[in-house]
Amino acid sequence: MDKSTCWLPPLNPYDFEQDYKDYEASLYQKYKADFITTHPQFEGKIVKVRFLPIIDGYEESFIHFTCKNYENVENREPDFKRCERLHWIRKVIENYLCKGNCSEPDCEGIKIWEEPWKMYKRVHFLFEEERYLVIIEKREKYNLLITAYYLEYVNALKKQLKRYKQYKTV
Repeated sequence: MDKSTCWLPPLNPYDFEQDYKDYEASLYQKYKADFITTHPQFEGKIVKVRFLPIIDGYEESFIHFTCKNYENVENREPDFKRCERLHWIRKVIENYLCKGNCSEPDCEGIKIWEEPWKMYKRVHFLFEEERYLVIIEKREKYNLLITAYYLEYVNALKKQLKRYKQYKTV
């Protein structure tokens, strides 16, 4: 489904003939460049990631963004749809103001809305055409990256679109 907008990089698929540990290490270098060495910003505040606990030498957030069952350390299973889009997270946050004014005729831009979560507000960035969702949480002095994933099932996408429409009607 990768249509590659003017700012969205191509997928970074796993070559099943490659050692997964090498692929994971290359993903980590991109993750580190996007979220540890530098930080994206949203509304003038940096976007941080969760560091603890350290799992197999990686920050908790890296494991969360690349695995299906990241909580079960002994049986971590890669989520290749998440992995190949890991480098999209920062791009979506940085380009959320894109409203379909790029060179892609089918692009409608990023749908963005807020929802309350406990004592915070969570901002949802939905790139509908790519079926990709990024969620950050607004904190007092920074934003916290909560999750990002591919919406594999049509019903999951429809659910997010319904939430967006509810937000727009309020």
